Amino acid sequence: MAKDSTRTSAEQVRAAVALANEDSLTATLAADAVGEAVADHSGQRLTVRERLAYGIGDVGGNLIFAPISAFLLFYFTDTVGIGAAIAGTLLLFGRIMDGTMDLILGTFIDRTTTKWGKARPWILFSTPVVVISFILLFNVPAGLDETGRQVYAFVMYFLCLGVGFVGSNLAYHTLLSVITSNSKMRVSLTVIRTFFALFTTLVVNFVTIPIVTSAGGGQAGWTVVSIIYGAISAVTFLIVFFGTKERVRTTLEKDDGHKLPVRQTVRLLLGNPYFFLAFGFFFLNYLLVGTSSVGIFFAKDVLGDPNVYSFLGLVQIAPLLIGMWFMPAIIGRVGKRKAILVGVAVSVIGALITLVDPTNFTLVLVGGIIRSIGAIPAAAGLFALVADVVDYGEWKTGVRLDGMNYAAATAGQNFGAGLGAALVGWLLAAASYDGLAATQPQSAVGMEIFLYLWLPLIVSLLMGVIIYFLNIDKDLPRMQRDLAARRATTETVRPAAG
Repeated sequence: MAKDSTRTSAEQVRAAVALANEDSLTATLAADAVGEAVADHSGQRLTVRERLAYGIGDVGGNLIFAPISAFLLFYFTDTVGIGAAIAGTLLLFGRIMDGTMDLILGTFIDRTTTKWGKARPWILFSTPVVVISFILLFNVPAGLDETGRQVYAFVMYFLCLGVGFVGSNLAYHTLLSVITSNSKMRVSLTVIRTFFALFTTLVVNFVTIPIVTSAGGGQAGWTVVSIIYGAISAVTFLIVFFGTKERVRTTLEKDDGHKLPVRQTVRLLLGNPYFFLAFGFFFLNYLLVGTSSVGIFFAKDVLGDPNVYSFLGLVQIAPLLIGMWFMPAIIGRVGKRKAILVGVAVSVIGALITLVDPTNFTLVLVGGIIRSIGAIPAAAGLFALVADVVDYGEWKTGVRLDGMNYAAATAGQNFGAGLGAALVGWLLAAASYDGLAATQPQSAVGMEIFLYLWLPLIVSLLMGVIIYFLNIDKDLPRMQRDLAARRATTETVRPAAG
């Protein structure tokens, strides 16, 4: 529908406010009268093609992230010959540096202004860095001495995750809040990307070792795997860049058009009360991801068969893959906060079922399925929640900090996952776990039960407390109407200024 240029600025503003509520009859009438191109059209519905182009980015992201999370430590210890303690310390230190780089690059993204927007250029130019360093990470030169291998491993790990992946993934997260201002559409995008992420992780966990084995095992096998995953990742990142468009304009400027100084943007960021809650929610969520490596130990020592770990992993992911598709309708009806709170309650019930008898495989499996069902709302709304926090900050201050908010969220992701992985090693060691022993002492078995069952229960309760206070849903309708009006005014005033 063509824009009616005879409409006044005030009429366009009113139309934009009406359009902010896509379920409103007034919105429909306003769209007919004024046209979809007028004022703030950042809240428009996206085509299926663009939604898929956005979502497929998590295929590439998890072809990088999942192999590193699941197999890099194993590759370092069993193929390269780096000691487990040293390798674990390198990975933990690398995670901390990754989180720090998140915060630095977030400020750069917010200050990026190009014809492609501010997020998409980072996805494009980070692609060769993350792909090449990923391939090199799983190809440690055999001729290096022990110190050389350790230095090489750390440098490539940092280049891959701390530079290339952080730049690409942080921009990908930021893209969610600038591709559309429509809250329901953001949930839809989050569901699609999370489905791709979970499906890719499931595939990586099941096919990586068979591919390594069929390719000859050892370094030759890992070379083949890294090249295949790296090449597919590059293609998906390019699909994201060419298949999406940024619509929400950045507001990181003073009235005179100059960029705000970093110190002032940091004050604005820290002044957003929901910022700290979102950071804590991300931290705890990914703390559980980091501790998930204890699953194989739990299967071996508590359930008595390491082979059942594949079933434990399956029940963790399969309900998410199915349930994600029902979340847009549910969250659209009850909101993110209520859906996540109910999910937390379901997860607690699942954890309590497994604690009835941690050695009973059936109970652990049933409880695991229930826990996974409870995790669906948080998985569906996690990144969309950050976009709402960004909108809230813009609503209160007039300054939009997409990159810095997502940087803080992904920093929480890195710090949480890093600490979780470290906790597994530290607490098992403190409980006298011996990987070479035929059987483990009761102290080690008890610690495995704590890490696999009790810790998720405790963390779930803490996440429930955070999401209870993260009640941004109550302001969402008014917030989106006000922002739509502001953007409409900006769009109508800007041409006259030129």
